[in-house]
Amino acid sequence: MNAQPFSRMDFPADRASAMLTVVRSSPDPGPATAKPCRHAPALGVLAMPWFSNEATALSPVAVVVTILLMATAVLAFVLTWLLQAQVRRNRQLKAQLQAQQALQQATLDALPFPVMLHGIDGQAVAANPPGRAVAARNEAVADPIRSTVFIARKDQVLQGETLRHDLDIVTPDGETHASQLWIHALRDERGQARGYASTLLDVSEFRDAEQAARQTEQRLGDMAQRMPVVVIAMRIASPGAAQVAFLAGDARALFNIDAGELRDPDDAFRLDALRERIHPDDWPALSPLLSPGDDSAATRAVDFRAFGLDGLRWVHATFASRRMADGSLGLMGYFIDTTEQNLRSEALRIARDVAERASKAKADFLAAMSHEIRTPMNGVIGMLELLGRTPVNGEQRELLRAVDESASALLQILNDILDFSKLEAGDLRLDAAPFDARQWLDGAVATMAVAARAKGLDLRLATDAAVAGQLRGDGQRLRQILINLLNNAIKFTDRGSVSATLNVLGDNGAQQHLALSVTDTGIGIAKDKQDTLFKPFAQAETWTSRRYGGTGLGLAICQQLVQLMDGNIELRSEEGVGTTVTVQLRLPVAERATDAPASLHGRHAVVRLASAPTASALEQYLRAAGMSVERIEPTTPLRAGMAASLLFIDAADDESAHQIHARVVVVADEPTPTDADVTWLGAQPLTWRAVISACLHALELEEPRHWRDHPSAGNVPALRGRVLVVEDHPVSQRLIARQLALLGLASEVVDNGHDALEMLTDGGYALLLTDCNMPRMSGHELARAWRAHEADAGASHRLPILAMTASALSSETARAKDAGMDDVLSKPLQLATLSRKLAQWLDPTTLPTRDAPPPQHDLRDLLAQETERDLHDLGQHAARHDLTAARQSLHRLLGVLPLLGDVALAQEGERLYEALHGPDSGSALTGVAGFSDRLARRLAMPDRP
Repeated sequence: MNAQPFSRMDFPADRASAMLTVVRSSPDPGPATAKPCRHAPALGVLAMPWFSNEATALSPVAVVVTILLMATAVLAFVLTWLLQAQVRRNRQLKAQLQAQQALQQATLDALPFPVMLHGIDGQAVAANPPGRAVAARNEAVADPIRSTVFIARKDQVLQGETLRHDLDIVTPDGETHASQLWIHALRDERGQARGYASTLLDVSEFRDAEQAARQTEQRLGDMAQRMPVVVIAMRIASPGAAQVAFLAGDARALFNIDAGELRDPDDAFRLDALRERIHPDDWPALSPLLSPGDDSAATRAVDFRAFGLDGLRWVHATFASRRMADGSLGLMGYFIDTTEQNLRSEALRIARDVAERASKAKADFLAAMSHEIRTPMNGVIGMLELLGRTPVNGEQRELLRAVDESASALLQILNDILDFSKLEAGDLRLDAAPFDARQWLDGAVATMAVAARAKGLDLRLATDAAVAGQLRGDGQRLRQILINLLNNAIKFTDRGSVSATLNVLGDNGAQQHLALSVTDTGIGIAKDKQDTLFKPFAQAETWTSRRYGGTGLGLAICQQLVQLMDGNIELRSEEGVGTTVTVQLRLPVAERATDAPASLHGRHAVVRLASAPTASALEQYLRAAGMSVERIEPTTPLRAGMAASLLFIDAADDESAHQIHARVVVVADEPTPTDADVTWLGAQPLTWRAVISACLHALELEEPRHWRDHPSAGNVPALRGRVLVVEDHPVSQRLIARQLALLGLASEVVDNGHDALEMLTDGGYALLLTDCNMPRMSGHELARAWRAHEADAGASHRLPILAMTASALSSETARAKDAGMDDVLSKPLQLATLSRKLAQWLDPTTLPTRDAPPPQHDLRDLLAQETERDLHDLGQHAARHDLTAARQSLHRLLGVLPLLGDVALAQEGERLYEALHGPDSGSALTGVAGFSDRLARRLAMPDRP
C-alpha cells in the first residue's frame, strides 16, 4: 500500500468535529482513565492511513485540528498528573499537620499543671486534661483573656511580658487552692501575636510554707526578744560597709540599746553604736570578728564585757563568714549573755582550786600519816620479829604471837587504806617490767599456803602450758590482786578447797589474753549482794566483818587496779556453794620461752594420779618444761615394756613403780618421806618450782645456778661489805642494825645526812641505806650530793643507794630515782624482804671487803646462838605435850630457817608447823624431836653448802 503525504490527506470536517466532541466529552484526558470511543475507527483511519487500502487526502485544517487535539490531550494528561501530585502533597501536609497537632497535644498532656492555648480572640483552641478539668469549674481559667486584669495589661503582654495573676480555684476534688495564672503571647516567625498561652500554678503549698516560715520567723523573733541573745546576718560589699540582712534579739538586755539602733535607715550596720556599749579593754578582741578580712569559713569566737541593761555583762560572740553568689562577703553570728555561765565557771574554778588544795592537803596528810604510822609500825613489827628470837616462856610466846598477828592485821588494814587513798587521788602508778608468771604465782600462793592449811583447806594451783615464759606488767600489783583474792577465798571458806588458775584465752603473738581465776567452796554470796562487793567498805553482810574481819576495801582495790591495767574483773557466786572471781588481762609477751632447765627438754613423763585436777595441773607444768606427757588412769593397766624418764604416782600406788622402767616421783597432799631414794612432790599446793625441783632430783640432775640463787629457792646469798645506815629514829636504828647483823653484814649507823656524807668520803662502804625524811639533810639531798661527788671524782664504781621510806605515795619512787637512788624499801622492813633487796645490789665478786667479817661463818655462829635455846625449848615442849608452846618455838625457828639455804629442811619445818595447827596436832608432836635433831646437826655443819 502506497502511503500518501500527511499534508495531502483528506480529513472530512465532520470527522474532526466528531473527535473534538470525543475529546471534550472525555471525563479524564489521561491515558489511565481514557475509555474507547465509538468513533475510534474513523480516528484510526485519520491517524494511521496505512491500515487502509484506500488513500485519503487530508486537508491542512484537518492536520491542524489533529495536532491541536493531540496537544490538548497531552496537556490534559500533564494537568491530570500535576493535579494528582498536588492531591498527594496535600494529603502528606495534612498528615504532618495532624502529627504536629498530636505531638502538641501530647506535650500539653504531659505537663503536670493546667495549660490552655487561646486564639487571638481569646477562644480556647487546645488544653491538656488538667487544664480542661480546672476550666470546667473556673470561669477565670476558661476565659482569662476577657478578664479585667488581662485587659488592663494586654499591651504589655503583646510586647512580650508575662502576666501573673493570683486567684483561687476549685480543684476537681472540690477543694479551693491558691493559684497563680500566667498568660504569655504566642508569636509567629514574623513576631506577630497569633494567640495566648495560659498556665495555672498551684501555689497553695508555697503559700503555706511561706506562712509557716513567717510564723517560725515570728516565733524565733519573739523567742530571741525574750532571751539574752542577738542574732545578726550581714552582707559586706566592701571593708567598712556592712548591710544588715537580718537582726533579731534582746539587744536591750545585752547592750542597753534597741536592736533597731544597730542599723541606720539604709540598713547599714552601725559599728559605732555597738562600740559605745563594749568595755574598752575588750573591743580590740571583738572588732576583727565584725570586720573580717577574708572569707575563711572558720568559726571565730570571743568573750567580752558589755554594758547591758543590768550593768556590766559577760557576752559570748560567735561569727562565721562565707562568700556569697554575687561576690560579696556574708557574715553571720550571734551574741549571747554568758554572765551566769561565767559566774558558775568562776565558782567551779574556785571549787577546783579548793579541791586541788584539799587534794594536796590530803596527799600531804597521806604522806605524813604514812610516815608517822609506818615508822612506829616498822619498830613494832621489826622488834617483834627480833623478840621472837630471844628466850621467852610459853605464855610469853603465846602473847607474842597474838601481838604479831594483831600488828600484821593492822599493817594490812593500813596498807589497804593507803592504797585506796592513792587510787582515789590518782597517785598510784603502774610499773611495768618483765616477770615470770609461774614464779609469780608460786610466790603468791605460797604466801597463803600456811593460812589455808591452818583451816584444813586444799590449796590448788594450775597454770596453762601456753602461758609465755616472761610477761610484761606490774608484777607487784598483780601479786597484790592475787593475794587479796586468795585471802578472801580462804577467809570465807571453812571446808573444801581454794584454787588459783591461770589460762590463756587468746594469743596474737605480741600479747596474751589471760584469765586469772580464784575459786573457793566457801559460804558464797547472795545474788542481791554481789553488785555491792566492789564498792569501798562494802561487805555482803554486816556479820561477816565481825566474824571474818577486814575493811571491805580488798575487792574495790582489786577492781581499780585491774581497771588501771585495762582489764576487767568478774564475780560469780552461789550462796552455800562457793565463789569464783576472774580477772581478765591482756599482757605483752616479753619472752616466749619458759625458764626451765634444758636438761628436761625432750624427756617423756607418765602421769598416773587418781586426782584429775592434780594430774591436769602437773601435765601443764611438764609440757611447759618441754617434756612430752602421757596420762594413764590408775584403773588402766600399764602396757608391758613401757619406759619413760619419769613416772608420777600416788603415795598409795605400790605396784606401778615396778611395772615400768622410769624414775618415780610420789605425789601426795602431805608428803611423808620414808625412803631417801624416793622423790616426793607436795600437791598442796602444786607449784612450778616444786615440780621442776622434783624432776631434777629424781633424774639426779643439778638445778641451774640462777635457780639456786633465786629468792624463791629459800637461799640467802652470802652478802659482803659494810653498809652505812642513815636513820634518825632510834628504834629504827637498832632494828636495822640488828637485821643487818642477822644477815652477816657489818654496819654503821648515823642519824643525819651531813655525817653520812663525811663518812662516805672516807670510803670502804659497799652500800648506802638511807631514810628519805630526815632533818638537816634528807635522804634525797644526800643521794644528790654523793652522786655529784662521784661525778667530780670520776669514780669507777657507783655506790648502790637504797632508800627507806614510810611514805605511801607512788611518787616517792620517782623522787628517789630522780635523786640518784637505785631502789626503794618500804617500811616496815622485814628480814626476808631486806635480804632479797640487798642480795640484788651486793655482789661478793666486785664489792670491797674491808672490815667485812666472813659472812657465812658469822651468820651461822649467830644463827646457832639465836636458835640454841629455841631448839632446846622445842624439845622440852614436845616432851611435855605443850602444844601451844611448841607452836611458838617452831614459829620462831621458821623465821631463821631460810637463812640456812637448806630448802628441804625449811619445807619440813613448814609442814611440821602446819601439822601442829591441824586436826591431828597431838600425833604431830611426836615428829618434833626428829626435826629438832636434824636441825641441830645442820647447824653443827658450818661448811655444808
